[in-house]
Amino acid sequence: MTPVFSLVCLLAAVSSVTSQRIPPYITKPDAQTKDYIKHKSEVVLPCTAEGNPRPTYKWYFKRDEVKSTNEYIKVDSTNGTLTIPSFTDREEGEYQCAVENNVGSEVNPLAMSPVTTLTQIVLESWSGSGVPPTPIIKSEGQYASLECGDVPESVPPARFTWFRQRTDGTQEQVKESKRIYIDDKGTLHFIFLEVEDQTGVDIYKCAMYNDNRDNIQLGSPKKLTLKRVEVKPQVPPKNVFKTADPQFLIGQKAELECVFSGHPIPSVHWYDPRRGPITTNKKYKLDKNNMKLQIVNLTDDDEGIYRCKGDSSISVEDIIFLNVTSGPIWVQGINNQTIPEGRDATFTCKARSARAENEPSAPVWYKNGVKIDMNNPPGNGKIQFSDHGRVLTVTDLTKPDDIMCIQCRVANSMGSEFANGCLNVIEPINVTTQPPRRQGIKKGDLVNLTVQGTTDPGMTLRYRWEFKNKTYYTELPPHVVYDDVTKQTYINTTSLSDEEYKQIEGTYTGVLYHDFETRRVFIDVVLEDETAPIVVAPAAFPLWVIILVVLFVVLLVLLVLAFIVMSRKKEEGAYKIYKTELDVAYLDPDDDIQKCKFQEVTKIEYSDLYDGKNNAGP
Repeated sequence: MTPVFSLVCLLAAVSSVTSQRIPPYITKPDAQTKDYIKHKSEVVLPCTAEGNPRPTYKWYFKRDEVKSTNEYIKVDSTNGTLTIPSFTDREEGEYQCAVENNVGSEVNPLAMSPVTTLTQIVLESWSGSGVPPTPIIKSEGQYASLECGDVPESVPPARFTWFRQRTDGTQEQVKESKRIYIDDKGTLHFIFLEVEDQTGVDIYKCAMYNDNRDNIQLGSPKKLTLKRVEVKPQVPPKNVFKTADPQFLIGQKAELECVFSGHPIPSVHWYDPRRGPITTNKKYKLDKNNMKLQIVNLTDDDEGIYRCKGDSSISVEDIIFLNVTSGPIWVQGINNQTIPEGRDATFTCKARSARAENEPSAPVWYKNGVKIDMNNPPGNGKIQFSDHGRVLTVTDLTKPDDIMCIQCRVANSMGSEFANGCLNVIEPINVTTQPPRRQGIKKGDLVNLTVQGTTDPGMTLRYRWEFKNKTYYTELPPHVVYDDVTKQTYINTTSLSDEEYKQIEGTYTGVLYHDFETRRVFIDVVLEDETAPIVVAPAAFPLWVIILVVLFVVLLVLLVLAFIVMSRKKEEGAYKIYKTELDVAYLDPDDDIQKCKFQEVTKIEYSDLYDGKNNAGP
C-alpha cells in the first residue's frame, strides 16, 4: 500500500498498516541462568517468542539440536516448552532455545536464547560417620575448635551446622553466640570454653546440607573433655580463623570471616581498603557478632585488602585480600535492529574481564545459528568484520534477503557469554511530492505546503511540523489549513490581516517519521510584495580592498616622515646664510677688514670655512 501523507495532518492520523513479516524475537528466557535440580525431578523449561509469521521452536542441548527421537528430553515445537520427565546427571549441561520463521523465499531467520545451565544437586554420604568419637581435651577458658573433617562433595557448596547428640539418640542443635561460631568450612569455634561445653557421655556431630534439604549428612563424632580451673585466665585476642583466598564474581555477595579467640571475648571491627571503618549499610552487612562481613553487589572497586581487628585487653589485626573476578562483562552487546534498505547494519560484540585480568577471547560469530567462518564469510562480501573481529557489518541492505539473526559468543577463564540480535530490513521513507524549497509570495497568494510520501507497508508513518523553533505534534502552525477533500495543505493569504501576513514568513519543516527513520522537508516562505518598502543595503567593500587602502595610507605617512627627517639631517651639516647676509655682497672680506668697514650682520657661522679650531684669523 502507498499512503499519501500531508505533513500538516494531525499526529494521530496514520496510514493503514499491512501485516509485516518480522523476524523472531525471544522474550523468555531473557538472561543466562544456572539452576540446581534434584535427582529424578521433572524439569520444564519455557521459551516464548514473537514474530510474524508465528515462529516455530527448537532446543539445543550441549549445542546439538534435541531430536524428536530423544526419549529423555521432549520439545514442543508449537509452544516452545522443553520437558525432562526425570532429571539425572545424564541431562546436565547447557540448553538453548531457538526460534525461526519464514519472511521470504528461502529466508528463515533463526534467533537463539541465552544459555540455561542445569546441574544436579549432589550431596554424597559421609564416609566417616560411623567411626568412634575423636577425643578432644582442653582446659576451661581456653580456645577450642572442632573440625568437620573429610567433608564429602556437595553441589552446590554445602552449608553447615552442629548437633549435640545424647546417648538416647536425641539431638540438640548447637546455637551460635558471641562465644560460639560456625564458619563456612564447617568448623565449630569456642572463643573460650565454659564447663557446659564439655560433652560427658554426649558427642558433637557436624551436619551439612545444600539445596536438597531432604538430605542432611552427619559427620564423624567429637568428644570434648574440659579440665576445671578455679579462675579463668585473661587471654589476649588471637586470630584463629579467617577466610582464605576469597574469590567472588562481580554482582555476587561476598562473605568474609574473621574469628578471634580470647578472654574476655574480643570485639571485632572491619576496615575497608579505601573507606575506613565499616558499619552496616546498603553495601555492607555485619553478621554473627561482626565475625562475618557481607559485601553485596560486588564491583571491580570492591577488590582489595580488608582488615579485621580483635579488641579486648590489646588489639590484634589481620588482613584478607578479596579477589573480585568475573566471566565476560558486556561493554557493547548485539541487539535487535530495524534498518531501511540501502543502508548498513552494524553489530558490535565487545566484552571485558574483571579489572587486571586477561581479556576475553575474540568473539565467535553465528548467522541464524550457524557458525561464520570469519576468513570466508557468507554473502559474497556483504558481511564484513572489523576491530579485530569484534564488529560485524552487513552492507547495502536489501529486503527480504538480508533479514537475519546474528549471534556471538565470548569467553574467558571464568565462563562465557552469549548474545543474539535479529536484523529486520524495511522499505525507506520516500518523499514523492513536495513544493519548491523557496516560495516567494505576495498578498493574496496561496502558499503550497502539500507533501506526499511512501514508506514500508508494515510501518506506521507519522508527521509533525517545525516552525520558528516550535514543534507542532497535534496542531498546525498558525494560519496553515488542511483540506480533507483535496488533500492539500496551504496558507490562504487573502484572509490574513497585514500583521498576520507578516507572521507567515519563515521556514516550515515538515517531518515524516516512524520508529526507525525520519525525513525532513524544508519550505522557505518569503514575502515579495511590490508595495513593501525595499531596503537596499549599501554595498560592502571587500575586505581585501579595505586592507589595501590602510596599507597605502600607512606607507604614505612613513614616506612623509622619512622626507622630513632627511631634510633636518641635511640642514645640520650646511653653512647657514641668513637673510641679512643675502642682502650684502661680500666680494673681498680681507679688504673689508683692512678698511674696517663691517656690515651689520646678525651672525656668521664659520663651520664650513675653517677646520673647527679657535683660529678665526688675525
